[in-house]
Amino acid sequence: MEAIKTVDQLKYNLTLGPGYGGYSDLLKAVKFDPKALQDYLQFNSETYQRIRIYDSDTVEAVITCWEPGQKGMIHDFHHSLGWFKVLKGAVGVEHYSMQKDEPILRFNYDYPEDTQGFLNDDLGFHRFSNLSLGRSIVLHFYADKIKHWEVYNEKRHQVEDIEATVHRNFDKPA
Repeated sequence: MEAIKTVDQLKYNLTLGPGYGGYSDLLKAVKFDPKALQDYLQFNSETYQRIRIYDSDTVEAVITCWEPGQKGMIHDFHHSLGWFKVLKGAVGVEHYSMQKDEPILRFNYDYPEDTQGFLNDDLGFHRFSNLSLGRSIVLHFYADKIKHWEVYNEKRHQVEDIEATVHRNFDKPA
């Protein structure tokens, strides 16, 4: 597959579907030019940011932007599938099982820059965190698009069903 160097190229390829190699091969082809994401990135000192760059009924592409030390929520994909590629920095993914509404860490993986992974609900609940001393940027594909997810509320010690939202949307549903 030809290298995908711009967001417009990525959007075009996503309109064609996953192809024979699936979304994993599509992610492997992503080799953005240094300035390709410049207009899409958004960082916040309080929480990581989710920026949607492509949206259809079947697949969604989201960029997450992480400041050093930030951690996401413990959550599932509500029966969706997720592929991701670390574009900059490094992230960790912790995998949990839920026992009596409490998360129990099962295992974790580290993903340095230019590596990718796959997640689904069979792997249980999970949480991303920035392992880098600097900012991290991750590209995610979700199929079927995540509309709701189960999130562990650490203050209430319970799992809640919440709407999956983004902090910024650069693409309206197709």
